[in-house]
Amino acid sequence: MHEPLVERGRGATGNPAGRFERLAIIAERVDDDDDRPPVATEIYRDSSKSILSYNDSPDVPTDVFVNPYRGCEHGCIYCYARPYHEYLGLSAGVDFESRIFVKENAAALLRQALMTRSWTPRVIGFSGVTDPYQPIERRLQITRACLDVLAEFGNPVGIITKSHTVTRDIDRLSTLASQQAAHVMVSITTLDDRLAGVMEPRASRPARRRASPRPP
Repeated sequence: MHEPLVERGRGATGNPAGRFERLAIIAERVDDDDDRPPVATEIYRDSSKSILSYNDSPDVPTDVFVNPYRGCEHGCIYCYARPYHEYLGLSAGVDFESRIFVKENAAALLRQALMTRSWTPRVIGFSGVTDPYQPIERRLQITRACLDVLAEFGNPVGIITKSHTVTRDIDRLSTLASQQAAHVMVSITTLDDRLAGVMEPRASRPARRRASPRPP
């Protein structure tokens, strides 16, 4: 009788889990009044030890960014950030828009960065390679927690998004704006809802992005 085959490592003595742990599968609507079926998204923990990303391109006016997430549920077909998922061993296609990595400790890391002696207050951009207000932000509120930190320090912020969810944080943004420390830009590629549904399938529809925000 043959002994059962046992898988042995070449030099390893064990097979620990990978650094990215799946936390949940979440189905979230885009907006409060969104009538489209929610889409399931796999959520993974990102255990990054720092939160500030620096940029030295002369074409980008902001030189430091916070990316609360990796990947983006909006699924814009033209997104330049898609290849970044390949550094995680994932696809720049479906994986980029359905496997999202969340930085649960982003606010704590941001506070730590702003408290260092070397930090010079300047505009922090949200975000360089993801949308800070993609659908799961409605539940996780990581961007909102970061705004709390920025409001506490009075550090200026610049936000660019395709989501009406940014209006949820008018209270935090108003606090920063009272110090002339907030700048929000909502990008609109087209006013055609049908075309937007093809190009930016899970972003807020153009009419929603143009709508006046509700009072806080």
